[in-house]
Amino acid sequence: MRIVADTEKISANARAIVKLCASHGIEVAAVTKCVCGEPEIVRAVLAGGVRTIAESRLDNIRRFRTAGIDCDVLLLRLPALSEVDDVVALAQCSLNSEADTLRALSAAAVQRGVTHSVLIIIESGDRREGVMPEDAFELCRLADELPGLDLTGVASSLNCLCGVLPTPGNMCDFVDVVEDLEERLGRRFRIVSGGHTNNLRFIESGELPSRFSQLRIGEGILFGTDEISEAPLPAPYADTFKAYAEVIEVKDKPSAPDGEIGPDAFLRLNEWPDLGVRRRAILAMGEIDLSVRFLKPTRPGVTLVGASSDHTVVDVTDADPPVRLGEELEFDARYTAVAVGWSSTCATRVVAQHDT
Repeated sequence: MRIVADTEKISANARAIVKLCASHGIEVAAVTKCVCGEPEIVRAVLAGGVRTIAESRLDNIRRFRTAGIDCDVLLLRLPALSEVDDVVALAQCSLNSEADTLRALSAAAVQRGVTHSVLIIIESGDRREGVMPEDAFELCRLADELPGLDLTGVASSLNCLCGVLPTPGNMCDFVDVVEDLEERLGRRFRIVSGGHTNNLRFIESGELPSRFSQLRIGEGILFGTDEISEAPLPAPYADTFKAYAEVIEVKDKPSAPDGEIGPDAFLRLNEWPDLGVRRRAILAMGEIDLSVRFLKPTRPGVTLVGASSDHTVVDVTDADPPVRLGEELEFDARYTAVAVGWSSTCATRVVAQHDT
């Protein structure tokens, strides 16, 4: 199976998101971890007016650096102590929440003769990474004093672990923390990185705090969607990634299983309604390749039934035109499908350019 990315459409999405954010004084850090820092997709994003690429893994950054891409990079995942030398070599800025990591970054930056920017990430309710608000001042002060570091600002992250959604209330609470820190430090942060794609809807409604100066946008640019809120975005394309898989069997079969039902190969318990005899196709694609449930068939009348490690089953009874052995079926691929598929050694990744 293969995944195909349309770079022209991705560039157009980036251009639209950058325009929306710029009109409100917000810079965009484009998140490319979904495609493992694929150089041609990074170039497409930069062509849309983005200036900073946000990545979570050093290998991804190294990949597009090796391809000759020299742009500002924000490391999203907290630096490990074992990788601080590579962090300051590959990224201009990183998110941080640990004092010992700041000290290690400082030493690495001094040794290299560079200045590394840091954003202190503050726990805002989702209970993933971040220093608790009451402890943020001491950490910010340390970052401000350490040689080789530039305390560029602070960041907040929601809707990643526990699914806590950004709201006008918790965004304003974060701003209160930011302004208290600025008053105690006697300085104003250049960057207040307030969130990600799910925060874009508050720009249109006028509820995004004016103190926010950066958003970290991945899905909104790469896919033109915000699947969490389903709010419309100004991005013109939501069909930027396609998945293709070959049909390796087409047969009429009863739709209901025959036998005692237990968990499937991935320990999922499913229900199988009896729809009578249906025409089914099996595809050379499974959960090892990508997350199948985040695919949408593009051919009318084709529906997903389920998937195991190596096979995907689709109902093609009402397919128009009929599905035949040996042909490929096309799917719209959503964020999670691509995030898994692009890192899979089993999937062929194709970067294509088409006229828009």
